[in-house]
Amino acid sequence: MSRQTESIMDKVWNIFSSMKTGLVLLGVIAVVSGIGTLIPQEALDPGGAKSVNSLWKMLGFTHLYSTSWFRLILGLLSINLLVCSIQRFNGIYRKTFKPQPPQSASSIPSKIQTRISGNDKKLREAVSEVLKHKGYQLKINEQEGRWSFIAQKHKWGNWGSLITHIAFIVLVVGALVGSMTGFKGFFMAGEGETLPIQQIKVSKGNVAENFYVKINSAEDRVLANGERDNWYTDLSILESGQEVARQTISVNHPFSYQGVTFYQSSFAQGGKFTVNVNGQKVPFILQNKGGNYFQAPGTDLYFILAAVKADPKAPIVLYQVYQGNSSQPLAMGQMNLGEVNKINDTVSLTFDGLSSFTGLQVKKDPGVNLVWLGCALLMIGLVLSFYWRPHTISGILEMQEESYLHMGAIRGKLAVGTQEEFNQIVADIKKRLASDSVRS
Repeated sequence: MSRQTESIMDKVWNIFSSMKTGLVLLGVIAVVSGIGTLIPQEALDPGGAKSVNSLWKMLGFTHLYSTSWFRLILGLLSINLLVCSIQRFNGIYRKTFKPQPPQSASSIPSKIQTRISGNDKKLREAVSEVLKHKGYQLKINEQEGRWSFIAQKHKWGNWGSLITHIAFIVLVVGALVGSMTGFKGFFMAGEGETLPIQQIKVSKGNVAENFYVKINSAEDRVLANGERDNWYTDLSILESGQEVARQTISVNHPFSYQGVTFYQSSFAQGGKFTVNVNGQKVPFILQNKGGNYFQAPGTDLYFILAAVKADPKAPIVLYQVYQGNSSQPLAMGQMNLGEVNKINDTVSLTFDGLSSFTGLQVKKDPGVNLVWLGCALLMIGLVLSFYWRPHTISGILEMQEESYLHMGAIRGKLAVGTQEEFNQIVADIKKRLASDSVRS
């Protein structure tokens, strides 16, 4: 049973350690993502998503990036990269920290190599001094009748591709954590309004928090020269009816509470009103241009604010009243500050002053720190891969009557730079040998 289990594990490991598996998964993600760009997504285009064929909806292509099967594909790709990284780790570690000088001439890299003859002592001195001058770190092995070395420069560049792969894994994990446990939403609220966080309009995810948000004030602040300063919202967080946090936010200055972040997104003018129904007075606020409505208690009358002139000294509003499901207004009128308009025999409306509405984006993303970590690792990996390319040169000196130095360089992905570096080192060694011969 143990052998059978081990065999199954080996097969699974071999599948996920295969580059072919990674390429297949990348191809599937590319094709699926391509289809997703052509099909409207519910979070970005709700109207367009509704018109999509029911088959595509059933398969989840209208909310592609939050489907379980798409997350599964990303997870499988991450496992593939992780297994490949684990397999490569020991080799990269040995190459970086435990390089071994060659044991014979056949161990010298064959693509880029040369042979230099000369006095063994002078050859050793020339190789050591030239390579150290070029910034290489040498490891030397001396045996009877043989001297060998391996030299490295920019050895940390060996880790570039591995760190890049790990960065992708961290980015995927961060995105999955954020999409599965976080949420993104929006709400528009007026001054003095209090609403539970769970009632905000969510575009993705689910709200698990259970606190309340109170809008103390909202302001469209203008500078003395007439230019707009910023939108400001003074909001409070309430738990069990008690204020536990308070902050004034503005554009580019968000506020976070228990991992939930509030961003200033928009602003709208509004008006304060009081409706009198058979002697019962009820205050309410309306958003400009019909952004919300108010139903007079005990009636089928609905009030909206059609327009507002936001002059602090002499504000003017245009209101409309609808009855039942009618699409035509029952009444409409213009009102100045403090003015009272009679709607019918039992209902009247008073304009009490200007008000403001604030639009806030609300987001919780527990995976954001992982995403930032992934981005940092990705930058490090790319820098190491492209701007800190490792150079490794090895050689073996056979000390006989006439000594020969067999020396070569590991080709790497960018052979042109390696070849140029190697040629320069060979030229410097020969130049050093020639100058020693002249002096002697």
